[in-house]
Amino acid sequence: MNGWGKYQTAEEMEIGRKYEYDYAFLPFLYKWLNLKPGMTVVDVGCGSGYFTRILARRLKGEGKVVGIDPDKTLISEAEKIAKKEGFSNIEFKIGSIYNIPLSDEYADLVVCHIVLCNIPHQFDAILEMKRIAKIGGTVAAVEPAYGGGTYYPDERLNELFGKFRKAFGTAINKEWREKLDMSNHVENIHLKLPQLFLDTGFTNITLNGYLSTFLLCDARHNIEEMRKYLKARLDLWQKLKRRNKECALIGGISEEEFEELFQRYADYLGILVKNPEKIRRTAQVEVVSRVIACGSKG
Repeated sequence: MNGWGKYQTAEEMEIGRKYEYDYAFLPFLYKWLNLKPGMTVVDVGCGSGYFTRILARRLKGEGKVVGIDPDKTLISEAEKIAKKEGFSNIEFKIGSIYNIPLSDEYADLVVCHIVLCNIPHQFDAILEMKRIAKIGGTVAAVEPAYGGGTYYPDERLNELFGKFRKAFGTAINKEWREKLDMSNHVENIHLKLPQLFLDTGFTNITLNGYLSTFLLCDARHNIEEMRKYLKARLDLWQKLKRRNKECALIGGISEEEFEELFQRYADYLGILVKNPEKIRRTAQVEVVSRVIACGSKG
């Protein structure tokens, strides 16, 4: 793999974000982005196309969305998923956020979703997004606000997962960030997006936020859908064992701790998959927060 797909597979992106954007929230997102049917939209750094498809649904078959990503493997998977889900108004292209393969003033809306926090030259990236936006069009960035977390009703599992997440981040920093020049990277990008939008010449700047909550035992969830979701999680956990172990060891977790984590999480998921009636009594919680900054191109 030649990009972010080395650290996060398309399948991982899709399963991990499956319940991130509640359908009740989407009308607010669309309003903040000023997204309407008939528009031309670009999703830069689209990965598996998860967010690209959220944008495309709002167009209701009118207009189109172009997904851009430098990773050929992720683009290929994004195309397959979009085709499988019946989208005909999505196109994917290989390209960088610093050099988007589209003409000046191409799109009504240009968006990046959890991209700026992972690249060094954020100012240049926003300028390039601005270049392909139409006069009067919107450029938007969606970034993590670093609030929330995950809770499992097993304290040892919580402890081990906490260590694993830190170790995984250390491994990515060593491989991903050390090969990039991060000298121009802006820390806490979610707090400084409005300043970056001002510095790059946007007007009508807005900043909104979203707190996504997922409770496994929520009575609104269909039990069979939850069982399928947990089974997909289990299958992915087993499939990615080698990669996760390598990252854990690079990040300072011992082999014994990783093996305990691997088995404990596999057992936890396996019990719920085999006994779905226990889902209603399992208070697993996942919370993530996002900020959505928008600006108009004058």
